[in-house]
Amino acid sequence: MIIRKNNLVLTTERLKVLRVIGERVAQVVLESETPINAVKIDKIDASLGPFEDHVFENKVVKQGVIHKQVFYVDCDNFVRHIAEEIPYMLTVEIPGVKPSDFVEIQNHLLDIDTDYQLVPGSSGELATLRQKVVAHILVKASEWSQVDVVTNVQSFPKINTMQRVSCLRRDC
Repeated sequence: MIIRKNNLVLTTERLKVLRVIGERVAQVVLESETPINAVKIDKIDASLGPFEDHVFENKVVKQGVIHKQVFYVDCDNFVRHIAEEIPYMLTVEIPGVKPSDFVEIQNHLLDIDTDYQLVPGSSGELATLRQKVVAHILVKASEWSQVDVVTNVQSFPKINTMQRVSCLRRDC
C-alpha cells in the first residue's frame, strides 16, 4: 500500500505478528515419597514433561508432569534406575489474556532443582526416598494480529523556483 503525506511517500506492508500480551514466571513445588530398594542415591535428573495450557480471563492454568530419573545403588551394589512422573497444576495471573483462537502460550523452563533424603527401611522394609522439586517456568501469552508496517520512505523536498530565477539574473 502506498500512502502520500506532505512531501513523503510511504510504502507499507501488512504483516501477521505475534504480539505479547504479558508474561510471568510461575513456580512449581512438588513433594513425593517413593519406596525404594536403595542404600545410596547417585543422582536425580528432573525435567518438564508433557503439559497443557488452559486460558481463562486474565489467567493461564498449566497442567502437566515433572519427569524424574532416579539413579541409585541397591543392596547388592548395582546401580539401578527408576523413572517417575509427578503431576502438577498451577495458575499464572496474566492481565489482559482471554480465551481466543488467536492466543498462543509459550513456556520456557528457566530452572529445575531437586532435593532429597533417603530414609533407611527398618527390619527388611524398603527405604523411603523423600523428594522435593522446585521449577521456574516463564509463561508468555501472545496473540496473533495484523499490523501495517512502513517498509520504504521516499522524501520529495519542495524546491523554491523563485530563488533560482533571481540567482540566474544576477549571474550567480
